[in-house]
Amino acid sequence: MLKSKTMRTPDEARIIIAVSILQLLPLIIVAVGEDTKNLLSPWLRTVIINPRATGCWNRPWICNEGKFPPRIKKLCCRNQCVDVTSDVYNCGLCGIRCPFTWKCCGGICINTNRNPFHCGQCDHKCPLGSFCAYGMCGYAQPLPPFPFPPKPPKPPFPFPPKPPKPPFPFPPKPPKPFPPHPPKAPPAMATS
Repeated sequence: MLKSKTMRTPDEARIIIAVSILQLLPLIIVAVGEDTKNLLSPWLRTVIINPRATGCWNRPWICNEGKFPPRIKKLCCRNQCVDVTSDVYNCGLCGIRCPFTWKCCGGICINTNRNPFHCGQCDHKCPLGSFCAYGMCGYAQPLPPFPFPPKPPKPPFPFPPKPPKPPFPFPPKPPKPFPPHPPKAPPAMATS
């Protein structure tokens, strides 16, 4: 059986119908929308036509969260309420970005890998005498002596010490001559 050029398969027919509906869809929506606008209240019509602005650019007071007096904890940054005391992209003020691996602690960019007052996280203090390395207190550091600090050495007993005693007998005898004198030779004998 030969197919004519005007006959189409059922799949092709469905595609043609779907494409034509999609082309007419904007016209159908506009026609139905005009009829429904007459059914809406005036207030609802204005809200649909001019919807309320989203975000905080035109209303920065919404970032105060109803607190009075407002705290400068949240600010409107790029149309969003942002906590500027802890956000690394808006630290202290909008647009101030902390360097990589640093954190925003109380609105100040701090290197928590090295700072002993903010070691590893904000407000984490290292013990006295311990350093902060890689965000850890006392990393690769010998333990301090126990108890810390070490006790001072004991003073000599009795305190104050007595002065040294002079040599005995006093005054000392003079030293013997050195080298010692050679022994005396016996007297010579007379020959007769």
